[in-house]
Amino acid sequence: MKDKILSFILNNKLQVAITAIVLALAIVIGVVFASVKPKDDTKGDNSSVDNSSSQVSSLPGSSEVQSSEESSSSEESSSSNPSSSKPSSSSSKPVSSSSKPVSSKPVSSTPKPSVNTNFDYNTNLNIEDNVFMDSLVYTGYNIKKHRQDGLMWVYILASKKRAKGWLSNIGYGGGCSGYETTSKGLPDIKRFERGGLVCASFVTYVYFNYLPNVAGIDTSSLARPDKSYLAHSWYNAAKTWVSKGQAKYIKYTAKDYGIKADIGFSADIPIGSIICFQDYYKRNNNHCSHVAVYAGKANGYHWVYHVGNDNGPEFCAIERMNRDPDPQWLLAIISTPTNIRFSATVELEATDDTGDAVEGVSVSLKNAAGKTVKLGKTDASGKLTYNKLSYGKYTLSYTLPEGYTADTLTKSVSLTTKNNSLNQIKIDNIKKETVIEEE
Repeated sequence: MKDKILSFILNNKLQVAITAIVLALAIVIGVVFASVKPKDDTKGDNSSVDNSSSQVSSLPGSSEVQSSEESSSSEESSSSNPSSSKPSSSSSKPVSSSSKPVSSKPVSSTPKPSVNTNFDYNTNLNIEDNVFMDSLVYTGYNIKKHRQDGLMWVYILASKKRAKGWLSNIGYGGGCSGYETTSKGLPDIKRFERGGLVCASFVTYVYFNYLPNVAGIDTSSLARPDKSYLAHSWYNAAKTWVSKGQAKYIKYTAKDYGIKADIGFSADIPIGSIICFQDYYKRNNNHCSHVAVYAGKANGYHWVYHVGNDNGPEFCAIERMNRDPDPQWLLAIISTPTNIRFSATVELEATDDTGDAVEGVSVSLKNAAGKTVKLGKTDASGKLTYNKLSYGKYTLSYTLPEGYTADTLTKSVSLTTKNNSLNQIKIDNIKKETVIEEE
């Protein structure tokens, strides 16, 4: 038997060699695959979070440490998921590119802008009158009583607010996505009252429900949070605004004087910016645990609109966010998008009775209080543009150049958010003076 096997091997050397090589390769491949660990698919939404030091260091703004007497949620994932995190059929659908999770690659702090980079363009500088305050009032917040009480922009403990009659009927809860609308396509406030809002779903309501469906401001170009009720999903969405050149990181300084003292905070922030916080005790892990909308600076505080406790939608101060029971610390501030108007723009056009442009019309714009807020003259095309105006009622007064006349030199106008806050006004009662030649 041995002689037959030896004879077979000697007569079939090539075939035996090839067989041996194939077997050896199979063994090697098997060893390699056995050493490779399977991908862990059991992680939740935060598995795509960037925790690398390169990501943290790329974010502008200095944090020398931080800490809310206002009880803010430490992370919305602890609340029950809403029945649907997607917009209802009656609300505007998110663009397909925004529904994908944000890449885990570090985001550059100085992206190459692809759109307008004038960050004053879209910012309503009047803290007392802007579309973001309007979105809070729409929830049922009694801003009129808040003002009448003489406590506007005065810090009040969270536990004292409901008795003052300021708050809406919306409480803290994870039963809504923020996208819910009525049959008329308006934010479903009654639904919010039943299911509650958390910080992220409130910001979702503001940017992707109230602004497009009530204010008429088109936000469809903006990336949306993958999960509308998670603060970290909002952080990822806002970072996408930056990477697309639609927004920028706002630099700030924040000093920690202890959990029982105000944060030493300083920054120049456009109203409507996205404020991202992290857990005070778990800083530098690049995880957003709370998100809010910037309301403006007044009376020594930087204010935000947010949901952080059973009070539902309300005001809070960044300087006080380091207080128990859920102290928060700043993570990033991302500006209002530059490709969207959040304050009123007026485009004036002066023409005479023949349709020709009238150059040199001096125009003043006065607000409801009678204060002149803008002055200017029409150019050769008869046009004049005023930017960064608060919404509301105004009076236009104008003086005509020599050779023209008009029956009236005033015009009442109301600046609204329609047409993406672009208000086009015609001054068209101008007539050319008739010149009578002497014989």
